Amino acid sequence: MAPVNPWRDALNTLGSTFMTSAMIRSTSKEVGMPSSALYFRGRVGVLGDVSTDAAYDVLGIFPRRVVDLIWERSAETAAETAADAYLDVCRRWGRENLVDDEAAGRAATLLEQVLDEVDLPPMLLAQAWQRADRPDDVPARLAQATMAVREVRGGQYFAALGLVGLSVPSAMLVDPGAGPKRMAQLGWNEDEIAEARLRHRPSDAGRWRDAESALDGAFVGLLGDVLGEEGVTALAEALLAVERVETD
Repeated sequence: MAPVNPWRDALNTLGSTFMTSAMIRSTSKEVGMPSSALYFRGRVGVLGDVSTDAAYDVLGIFPRRVVDLIWERSAETAAETAADAYLDVCRRWGRENLVDDEAAGRAATLLEQVLDEVDLPPMLLAQAWQRADRPDDVPARLAQATMAVREVRGGQYFAALGLVGLSVPSAMLVDPGAGPKRMAQLGWNEDEIAEARLRHRPSDAGRWRDAESALDGAFVGLLGDVLGEEGVTALAEALLAVERVETD
């Protein structure tokens, strides 16, 4: 079944590619953490100095063991330092990779309008990044805005799973775009994946489809509440038209 919003992959790519870039790994080392830590510490650092319990809860898709290990190995880095470095990487990635043109400017403006006007239910990461200071240049604005709106959609994803009574690991197991391979990439070991398999129910695939349908409707509806139908169409067109900087 085709998604309600076929441009969501463009939003996800623009808002998340920096998270696994060489830039974020090198910056993580520069601020005194292992190369994999800044994604975790910086993303959650916007909430302040939170416990591993809180980090595990808001990150959602990683096993507790991984979150505990990251927090242990990066304990000396202040939350504010990590959050600032994370946001700096996001903006620099935008400046180095996104073309400053009409489509980028239009997409950034519409996404920022969503962040300015939407009244979110409790979504801690989304709300925190919604309030973050913004840069002035279009490529950095677009990178940050797509990251923040992606957090909004992520909060809705967890809410949709809760609505249908499906845990995150159960959802990943039946998601055609995830499965055990994707779980392993996210740090789940064989025993943890096997445990998730033991909890599998025949209804899980149907519940996942129901959650995806609810998520698509809720996300497009949220955008529509702010932008209207024509604005959502304009945002979709702008995101699909965003160009990447050509490299040799």
